[in-house]
Amino acid sequence: MEYKLNRESLPTCETVYDGCVEQPIDLDFSLPDYCPDIQKILKCQVTPLITAQNLVGDRLEVEGVATLRVLYLDTAAETIRCSENSHPFSVSIALRQSADNAISFTRARVEYVNCRATSPRRLDVHGAFSVCAKVIRQTQEEVVSRIEGSDIEQKTVTLDVSRSAGLAQQQFSVTEVLEIGGGKPPAETVVRNGVTACVQDFKIVSNKLILRGEAVLRVLYSPGIDSPALEAMEYEIPFSQMIDCAGVTEECVCDVSLEVMNCKVDIKSDSSGENTLLETEIKLMATARAWQDAQITTVTDAYSTQYELSADYRQRAFERLTGILSDTCTQKYTMEFDGGGVSKIIDLWNEISTVSAEIQNRQISYKGRLNVCLLALDSEGKPFYQERMFDYMFSRDYSGSCASARCEPRVLLQELSYRITGAASVEIKADIKLGAAVFEQTSCRAVSDISADEEHPREKDTSAALTIYYADPGESLWDIARVYCTSADAIREENGLAEDFIPENGMLLIPM
Repeated sequence: MEYKLNRESLPTCETVYDGCVEQPIDLDFSLPDYCPDIQKILKCQVTPLITAQNLVGDRLEVEGVATLRVLYLDTAAETIRCSENSHPFSVSIALRQSADNAISFTRARVEYVNCRATSPRRLDVHGAFSVCAKVIRQTQEEVVSRIEGSDIEQKTVTLDVSRSAGLAQQQFSVTEVLEIGGGKPPAETVVRNGVTACVQDFKIVSNKLILRGEAVLRVLYSPGIDSPALEAMEYEIPFSQMIDCAGVTEECVCDVSLEVMNCKVDIKSDSSGENTLLETEIKLMATARAWQDAQITTVTDAYSTQYELSADYRQRAFERLTGILSDTCTQKYTMEFDGGGVSKIIDLWNEISTVSAEIQNRQISYKGRLNVCLLALDSEGKPFYQERMFDYMFSRDYSGSCASARCEPRVLLQELSYRITGAASVEIKADIKLGAAVFEQTSCRAVSDISADEEHPREKDTSAALTIYYADPGESLWDIARVYCTSADAIREENGLAEDFIPENGMLLIPM
């Protein structure tokens, strides 16, 4: 016998790929003619930036540029110089299935870099970086919500869930011409730049998100050979951007994040001919995910009162978004210096920030690492570079169910500041912004298909209208009804019971 299975669809997200592909770094290059000879290498930094990503069929194609930036002292050992060398790269990642209606969270991280000067004008660089991607596809998950059949008894459960309402990703540029002010000298070369960006708020308008945020640009530049001291500038650049996100409504809960894809800073002349303008283009990738509260009913068990029934079951996992969290914590560290100590900080920045999170004992605990990079002058005024890795921890209360919860954390180092506390030590203060989307999970065994064998009807005693059954405490009415080819509702009504389980030893009347 065939039964009609009514099915419900739940829009959800499926992870198609989550992994990393390592790329080698093997470079041997000479300094450009305009760069002075190398006396000592201070810092060798590789910055892999992803410029484009494209999902084609069952592959993720990633393109980018790896920029090698070498900070070094010239032969006079007094001035910090910078040499850059950029190389394009491309990565093709095989996915386990076609990635239609999917987006990719892609980032690049440096694994290690070794750099040495083989001569005053040649550099030998070896290392590796990884392109890491998480590809998420929007799909429809179907569950059996009801089985139609006069002989079918079924057990259902109704769950509070979150349906995926929207999934979008869009790249955009923030361009600005910035002025070097504050009485600082004109620029000759940019030694280093760094950008952080965040969404401050957003508004939902008819399948679109209007983002408002801020990019913070830090620029370290050299005024020229005649002025060996480096100058630092910081700019706060507000922006607004509209991105398409089909399916998003005002009833949705949205999680919006930004990734800095690239930053280009060119020195330009002002109307008087002086290099006091910085033409800036910052490329950002906005990713938006939207959820909406919903309920779904699924059949967890079924049997026939007339025939032997064959049922297929699947373990189903459902998630409900309980909140988008945002916290800021402040961490303080001490950097100590051997030898010549420290007299002045030239620049302070961060290149690596990691985070993980776990939920237990009604708390969400974040753990991670960040590195602090420091250019400074020693007590004799000589430039030096130092770098340290530091751990951080932060916890906050969580009122939900810890046993079934998971979170997707992220971290943004908003600001680094310092205070020279002695001849050979500096106190570092890091303002860290932590966020997480928190989900509570429910798992159940659900019926996916059934069929009855009409050639093998169930044996049923029809000689009496009622059968006496002696039940033990905790027995399930459902299990008893299945054995006697009747329904749990009929047993409950006949015996005046309110619960699904037998409260104590006793006699039951089973309707036949």
